[in-house]
Amino acid sequence: MEGVKLAASDFKDVWMHYDADGNGFIEEHEIDKFLSDLFDAQGQLISKSDIVGLRLTLMECYDTNKDGKIELSEFAKILPVEDNFLLKFKIQNAPLTYPNFLRIWEHYDSDMSGVLERSEVESFITDLVKTNNKIDIKAKEMDIIMDDIYKLFDENKNHVIEQSELQKLLQVPENYLKHIELYKNLNKAEFSAIFKHYDRNGDGYLVGEELLEIVSDMMRKVEIDLTISQLEALTEKVVKVIDTNFDGKISKRELADLFFTSGQISPIEEPHSSDLNT
Repeated sequence: MEGVKLAASDFKDVWMHYDADGNGFIEEHEIDKFLSDLFDAQGQLISKSDIVGLRLTLMECYDTNKDGKIELSEFAKILPVEDNFLLKFKIQNAPLTYPNFLRIWEHYDSDMSGVLERSEVESFITDLVKTNNKIDIKAKEMDIIMDDIYKLFDENKNHVIEQSELQKLLQVPENYLKHIELYKNLNKAEFSAIFKHYDRNGDGYLVGEELLEIVSDMMRKVEIDLTISQLEALTEKVVKVIDTNFDGKISKRELADLFFTSGQISPIEEPHSSDLNT
């Protein structure tokens, strides 16, 4: 496959086939299956011991963070794929949180003008179509699509797509905190519901993207707009302040300390530690 790049949709199918457990990595047994199938497709027989040797060589070359697994970005170097920024969100089934929306926006707003001009919208549409289909959009078809987008989403008819308009196009979920009165009384049940919403994997902690999401929603609640880099920097500072046991993740108790000591919330009933851990 030297010199050939897979279409985005084909690459997605290959990745999802070998990431059989859907955990976002291709592990040893999945790599062995991939290598075996690769040689079978070329009509070549290969022994199990040879597969193990090839896997070790492949890991040495492509496992850049040396975690013993192949991530999406590493797999894309093994099987080069057409450039498509939206593909990683599609493959990883990443929820369209506001931080993910910011990443998308900043990628396609390539000149950082604060709006998407026609060429940038076309680039976005091309990637969006290719994540779901193998077809290329012809010029006339793109003109029709662009006309429809401007009619439906260009609210002020200035022939550019603004950030709020792209949010509507992508159907970015409403800020979960929008209708919650953070400056008034917040009881234990309400706080628990907030924590549960952001604890997407239900492990009892907020980490990584979960923390970015709640911090971004808190900032949007008070109408403070941040770039993704500013959001990441702020979230890192928040973790340093409230991560009292320095384990790199935020428990319900630690999040309560942020809410109930920051002056943002004056609860009727502050949660007890025993309540927060249930």
